[in-house]
Amino acid sequence: MTLEQIDYFICAAQSRTFFDAAEAMHISQSSLSKQIMKLEKELELTLWDRSKRTAVLTPEGEFFYKEALKISRQYHRSLEAVYHFKDSKLQALHIGTLPFLSQYRLTSVIHSFCDTHPELSFSLKEVEDEELLSGLEKDFFNLIFVRKHMIDPELYTFHALTADRLVAVFPEAHPSASKKSVSLSELKKESFILMPPHTSIYRFCMQSFHNAGIHPQLLRTARAESIVSAVEIGEGISLLTESSFQFFRQPSLVAIPVNGLEKLSVGIAHKKNMALTTSAECFLQFVKSHM
Repeated sequence: MTLEQIDYFICAAQSRTFFDAAEAMHISQSSLSKQIMKLEKELELTLWDRSKRTAVLTPEGEFFYKEALKISRQYHRSLEAVYHFKDSKLQALHIGTLPFLSQYRLTSVIHSFCDTHPELSFSLKEVEDEELLSGLEKDFFNLIFVRKHMIDPELYTFHALTADRLVAVFPEAHPSASKKSVSLSELKKESFILMPPHTSIYRFCMQSFHNAGIHPQLLRTARAESIVSAVEIGEGISLLTESSFQFFRQPSLVAIPVNGLEKLSVGIAHKKNMALTTSAECFLQFVKSHM
């Protein structure tokens, strides 16, 4: 008994005549009849009552029809699952990200995705701003974790996941440390230690200063953990994302929200003119549903 014979039998049972079934299966009527007769011989059952003008199923044929449907459905479900598995295996998923996953609790979400989809070939690369955008443009990455203000909305689709904001970081003894919020104009006489020039936060800060007509006194640039230490000893103040401050905070420091600045939206981006692969769409929906 073959799966082909089972499909022939099912089609014949669901058609008005053997001729109609043969037409639907794109074979001759004699070939269809021969295959069904082979099936009857193997099963040692008479599946069709051929004594009437139009062949109809015998009680044995009715019983076997129900079983044949189960076999056929399971076979085609298994085929679909295998094709899906092969498709997923071939679709390697390459994700690029800024070095901020821990700050936004994304590390655990990505780990959970990998546990849920072990069939996918998954790679994650942490890079700085320029390499991240270049990698997406050159299709090295299917998707990237990015800040919204970094990308061109004409070229890329952005899916927001969470929001952040800029805060001014002071030593707790600073005169502004007790304020609920500050504006950039209130800080124009301060000396700043900012994130490195290649980062989007540095560019965001400098653009914000420019928009406010301020020429900041920039002492130097450094990574967030070094900035926190420098502010703590009174070298200067800083502007950081609130998530960075919370991640590297020290008890002797305070962070005050800066008024008049747009929110820093964090999310996933991809090219507008390129359809997502099945694995990329799966990853996108998984992350969105877990944030």
